[in-house]
Amino acid sequence: MGLDTVTRGRRADVLACGSYLLGALVLCGRLLAHPGERLPYTPGDRIQAEYFLTYSARVLHHLGNPLLIEQMNAPVGVNAMANTSMFGLGIPMAPVTWLFGPGVAFDVLIVAALCGTAAAWYWLLSRHVVDSRAAAWVGGLVGGFAPSVVSHASFHPNLAAQFLVPLICWRVVRLFDSTRPVRDGLVLAALIVWQVFVNEETLFVAALAIGVFLLLWRGWRWRPILPGLAVAAGASLVVLAYPLWFQFFGPVAYSGGEEQMTAFHTDLLGVASFSRNSVAVRLSETPPAPGFSAEQHVHYGWPLLIAAAAFVAWRWRDRLVRSLAVTGAVFVLLSLGTELTVRGHGTGIPGPYALLSHLPLFDTLLPTRLGQAGTWALAPIAALAVAAARFPSRVLTAGLVAAVLVPVAPVPTLVFDRPAVPAFVAGGAWRSYVGPGDSVLVVPLADFEHWTAETWTIATGLDMRISHGYFLAPEGGVEGRHAVVGAPPRYLDGLIRNPPATVTDADRERSREDLRYWRTGLILVPADPAYAPQRALFDALVGPGRLTGGVWVWDV
Repeated sequence: MGLDTVTRGRRADVLACGSYLLGALVLCGRLLAHPGERLPYTPGDRIQAEYFLTYSARVLHHLGNPLLIEQMNAPVGVNAMANTSMFGLGIPMAPVTWLFGPGVAFDVLIVAALCGTAAAWYWLLSRHVVDSRAAAWVGGLVGGFAPSVVSHASFHPNLAAQFLVPLICWRVVRLFDSTRPVRDGLVLAALIVWQVFVNEETLFVAALAIGVFLLLWRGWRWRPILPGLAVAAGASLVVLAYPLWFQFFGPVAYSGGEEQMTAFHTDLLGVASFSRNSVAVRLSETPPAPGFSAEQHVHYGWPLLIAAAAFVAWRWRDRLVRSLAVTGAVFVLLSLGTELTVRGHGTGIPGPYALLSHLPLFDTLLPTRLGQAGTWALAPIAALAVAAARFPSRVLTAGLVAAVLVPVAPVPTLVFDRPAVPAFVAGGAWRSYVGPGDSVLVVPLADFEHWTAETWTIATGLDMRISHGYFLAPEGGVEGRHAVVGAPPRYLDGLIRNPPATVTDADRERSREDLRYWRTGLILVPADPAYAPQRALFDALVGPGRLTGGVWVWDV
């Protein structure tokens, strides 16, 4: 290989990665214009991610078991491994969190996740799949900016950060020709362990997809990779044994996913539709297909699907192309869930996922996320298609690629200004009301739509322990039951959500029992007039509150 060729290759690598970084910066531009001060619409999951970023930075300062979060759901705590604690991202980002806060850390992390995922696909495709850097660049665009990645950019950095998936795929395939299975197995184990602490769900889907792909590509000729896989599995289990035991059998562990989440599935019309944050939807009046915007993993749009199908039909005899296409199709079909729906309406026809939904691990999986594997198959297919293109000119080739990809391209995130944290909380005045082991009851009670409590405790570096929170825990607080969102409901929770016109002595007694259970030292309610009924409730339960530092306070 000549020096000029190497130089051109390096220049192409820099341009490719630079373009991915530029794309990520454009998508996050409205957030980065005011770092840490803006939020995407429906920011509940983003606030939860900021909480876990703060927690990751906190565990580096404090001793104790990092797998049990004691700063939420007092007095029981939260099982970090059974939630999206994402230590694999939060700990590397800890310096940013310490210096600039979790809001800025989130914004930086999303840019790194998008750019890193695209760059990882580009590296894999340019070094091991196609000879054309331009074709690999297109594959990187698909792998790093597809709906299955970008739809999570506003909410779930652990799902947007898929940069380890191409590397895991590469290291598994490399085992077929390995002459040093122990070393290669240990490298694979390191990637697996890291991915567990980024997102286990992505690793589970990747393992399934790699297994299906290898069966189609190599048949049952797996003997060459067994030694390396055995080393990888053994080393991974040594490191992960305690965290996985803690996740499934430790405190506040659950068995089976939250019912509403595990019902997320792809609509039949979704595969040929565009995602809600795509150019095609934003610039048209055509309503998008049904589905939560963060779960539109396979909304590729019809131009890309037609182009991919045409290429697969043309190159069907190519075992690699055929194996990728079938693997992607299998997981797209599984993402349809347990019942096929059209425009949000059930058909009564069981979906293919119904065969798997009650199996262990599958019962906690969101069916839509199986569609991630569709993107992982589509990225190399796109690269292979561009590399095989034989059009009269490069201009025509570039025009056709643009016509296919631009409609599905994502657009910048919609944002709003982050509400200010009251001075009573941000300034630390709350500390004089709360003793060791005490918790703070914050209204509104935390859930997906109400994130005040978590925002306030994040502002204290999680020093302000809260009685509730937005997390997954077993139903009723009974370990081993299926997951629900939030703390087990108690009597006072019902009064807070639906304040009675008259407070009885029985209400006072039972509410005091709950306050004693939570070890409540302080009750905080926003000064917003919308919470006047809750303020009247606490006045009747524990005595008059007072407005100080922008928040209503009851010293319990």
